Amino acid sequence: MGDSEASSAGDAPEPRRGTVFFVDDDDRLRTVTCRLLKARGFEVLEAESAERALDVLEKYEDDIHVVLMDINLPDGWGASVAQRLRDVRPNMAVVFTTGYADVDPILASALNDAEFVVKKPFSTEQLVEILERAIGGESEESPGDTQAV
Repeated sequence: MGDSEASSAGDAPEPRRGTVFFVDDDDRLRTVTCRLLKARGFEVLEAESAERALDVLEKYEDDIHVVLMDINLPDGWGASVAQRLRDVRPNMAVVFTTGYADVDPILASALNDAEFVVKKPFSTEQLVEILERAIGGESEESPGDTQAV
């Protein structure tokens, strides 16, 4: 009985890939995305606002490999929030999500400095690919170029 319980508790659909901190004010998107990432082997933390993200980050003691953050949060501009998060965890990669980069020239300009951007709507495969690249520190583009999917 102990072996089967241990096996069931330890079975993950895929090997652990790292810890992702997903910050997005859309409850439904956040819930679905967190569930999909967990099924793909990621440990996932979540927050619905900039304020909550800072609180979670300060209290969580283990490594966080990447923050996946909506660029437009109701209580803070994603790039500013990401900088505050990286002040606490300087080795954490940042991946921004947005549905507006192609429409808003100011937003597009701000994202030019981002290393990784995922445009909404995104598929699970696209998201996993860019998270793995961010966690692994891989960059196929020249410095300053945004890797968008």
